[in-house]
Amino acid sequence: MNQTIMRTPLYEQHKKSNARFVEFGGWEMPVMYSSIIDEHNAVRNNCGLFDASHMGEFIVSGKMASDFLNRMTVANVPDIKPYQAKYSLFLNENGGIIDDLIIYRRENDFMLIVNAGNIEKDFNWLKKNIFKNVTLENISENTALLALQGPLSEKILQPMINEDLKGLKSFNFMIPAFKSYKPDFAVISRTGYTGEDGFEILVSNCEAPMIWQELVSNGAKPCGLGARDSLRLEAAMSLHGHEINDETTPLEATLGWTIYWEKEFIGKKALLKLIEKGLIRFLTAFILENGIAREGADIMMNSTKIGRVTSGSFSPTLKKGICLGYVNQKLEPNTIVEIIVHHQPKKAAVVKKPFYKRKNSGQV
Repeated sequence: MNQTIMRTPLYEQHKKSNARFVEFGGWEMPVMYSSIIDEHNAVRNNCGLFDASHMGEFIVSGKMASDFLNRMTVANVPDIKPYQAKYSLFLNENGGIIDDLIIYRRENDFMLIVNAGNIEKDFNWLKKNIFKNVTLENISENTALLALQGPLSEKILQPMINEDLKGLKSFNFMIPAFKSYKPDFAVISRTGYTGEDGFEILVSNCEAPMIWQELVSNGAKPCGLGARDSLRLEAAMSLHGHEINDETTPLEATLGWTIYWEKEFIGKKALLKLIEKGLIRFLTAFILENGIAREGADIMMNSTKIGRVTSGSFSPTLKKGICLGYVNQKLEPNTIVEIIVHHQPKKAAVVKKPFYKRKNSGQV
């Protein structure tokens, strides 16, 4: 690893837990502590804890902040109420996805959470298009992000704060009062990227190690990037750099549901032209009969290549190989294709997304 690699405020906690590290987008991050399957199952059945402190956080303020974000994202921003969060997208003029993000509407401003590898790109994009009377602040370096995920997450977090978590609905957030800490900055949201119930805890760097340790002491299992990827894939959640990037549109990525069409936003004209012209790429889900397809694998039909895999893994829940990939035609569920795994064609069936959906899941 080179000398410029970055570490989160929780690095020493990971070392104490014998984490195995990998370089990820310029960060030295834990990929696993025990095994990916063990950590994956902990989140599905109990509770897992992830360090997502490499993610970026921006504050957008000023009297034109709502109008500005309404122009810059596909969401109906004025409709977001204080203490609500919303999944959305930044698009370029061609309708390509610059990044996906979550918008938090606070009392007097907005907070955005963006992907780690896109922090600089996103911030520059916002600055380039900024409105008068809008202020941008990048607080990423001072903020840690802990993701507590799984059916027991509420039970594990509740003893640490004064507020009642039962009243916190999906994609809502609160400013918590911790019983043992007084961080300068703290937000708890009922969000996540694993397909499970859970919370994301944004907190100033100083208190992050103590909160991490208390959550572990309360029963949360430290989990690494490996389990995070298999969990989000089972939930068929797109990952920037894989299913979505600057050259794929939300229509192709089956993210059209995020778009509020009754407004003007960057990329809208390109998307309307694409609708008129017709899609030629479709993000599709597959379950393999056997084998595990990895990113870049060819998807074949009648001996002709029709697409490529964008993400593939073993599903610990389904105990099968699963993958997402773009194909050049719309395929109905149960259609059989072949995916090339280690130079060998493996039969795979088209399925509806997601691969896994928990009972009583909330609306995004």
